[in-house]
Amino acid sequence: MKIARRFRYDVEVTSARLLLAGSLLGIPIRAAALPKTHRHVIPLLASNAILTGATLGKARTGYSGDGYATGFKSVQDKIGFTFQDASGFYKAVIRYCSPNGPKGYDLKFNGQDTSGMFSKSSSWAQCNAGLFLVKKGVNNLSVGGGWGYYDIDRITLYPVAPPKPARRPPARLSDGHASAAARALFAKLRGLYGKKTGSGCYSTADAAYIYSQTGKYPMIMGGDLMDYSPSRIAHGANPTGTIQRLIADARKGYILTISWHWNAPMHLINKTYVDKTGKSIKAPWWSGFYTYATTFNLAKALANRNSPEYKALISNIDAIAVQLEKLQRAGVPVLWRPLHEAEGGWFWWGASGPDAFRQLWHILYHRLTVVHKLHNLIWVYTSGGDMHWYPGDKYVDIVGIDAYPKSPLDPLSSQYEQMRAEFSGRKLLAITEFGGVPDVQLMQQYGEFWDYFVSWNGTVKSAPTGLMKTTYTSPTTECMRR
Repeated sequence: MKIARRFRYDVEVTSARLLLAGSLLGIPIRAAALPKTHRHVIPLLASNAILTGATLGKARTGYSGDGYATGFKSVQDKIGFTFQDASGFYKAVIRYCSPNGPKGYDLKFNGQDTSGMFSKSSSWAQCNAGLFLVKKGVNNLSVGGGWGYYDIDRITLYPVAPPKPARRPPARLSDGHASAAARALFAKLRGLYGKKTGSGCYSTADAAYIYSQTGKYPMIMGGDLMDYSPSRIAHGANPTGTIQRLIADARKGYILTISWHWNAPMHLINKTYVDKTGKSIKAPWWSGFYTYATTFNLAKALANRNSPEYKALISNIDAIAVQLEKLQRAGVPVLWRPLHEAEGGWFWWGASGPDAFRQLWHILYHRLTVVHKLHNLIWVYTSGGDMHWYPGDKYVDIVGIDAYPKSPLDPLSSQYEQMRAEFSGRKLLAITEFGGVPDVQLMQQYGEFWDYFVSWNGTVKSAPTGLMKTTYTSPTTECMRR
């Protein structure tokens, strides 16, 4: 077992070293923010790690120590460290290289699983892996698995002050003509921010299960306008009753969050085909929101406003406006979450890149808000962390993430730190989809007061009963008040 060597300087020298290291690595560290306890920068070099599956490489120049870890090809491949230092919060920064595109990684710290993403980089780059609470005595950290096919040079832990919640954004919506109901809902959500985290799920069956386990109903209920997509209706989809059910849920006291898995307006493949790699792909019409199930090209449609494709885009938006208008007439405000997870590219609205996506978002916003005068919408953008995709503050009210961590106990620290750095004081932050039920109390210990979370449809039963009860009965979790 290897114990990582730590710096043993007095407080003044440690502060100077931290500032120097931060400037060299491009990490801003203020001397005033340094904790008063005698803690140290903890450098963990890959060449000093215990390698499992991975190997030590030297072909890539600019590495630290005696080499870097490479050969991550399976979920079992990892590097591990054991170290000691004074207890407290530390920020972990991974120096990595990922030349073949973005790659997910898994990290385990003292038995707690978390995960993150390396951005594409052909040279050594820095990845903020989030905050970790180091305990006095022996600590264990390992990194690897995930998508594999990346290199790791070192992991550096920097002592930081205890985290604070993100600052509240201004008390106004992007739509200057927002309805009184929408303004009241936003004021409620803003009032929770930094104090409590709202709870939610995507089906009445899940809400009933949550109640059976905890005696509480979630604050938010989800819905989807997917089957109102004209290309689905043309193939026999029957959404009758969906809007009525959502209005009934609002009458019961739920806040509504509504997505739109928008079936491509045209050019559904609707058959099984063989892709370029020789793989057989099933692409029925009802999977038409996926990139693999349509040949609809958003960039080309946007380039010619006289084309049938562009006209189909507009007519589809108009069809959805009819349904949203029913909610407005009923006085129901909506957390409106269209065009989600665009950065992944697996949905057609993200397959043409960020420029086309932003243009589509702006068209959708203008068409619904200005043309159709729908002022009951609070616009929720689901981010993957790349600001090139962000539609802009004028078109967004809440920024969320969709998270399906390996462990429900993952506090999502790296994602929150990234979102807080960008949006603190500008937008509310939320978990717009979660696989299961998150450990809200642990998140709040890390300073993560997400405005709300919404468990994805059918995933609440995968949550440990104890965790679900702890989250839903916590005084800092907001549930429906009946």
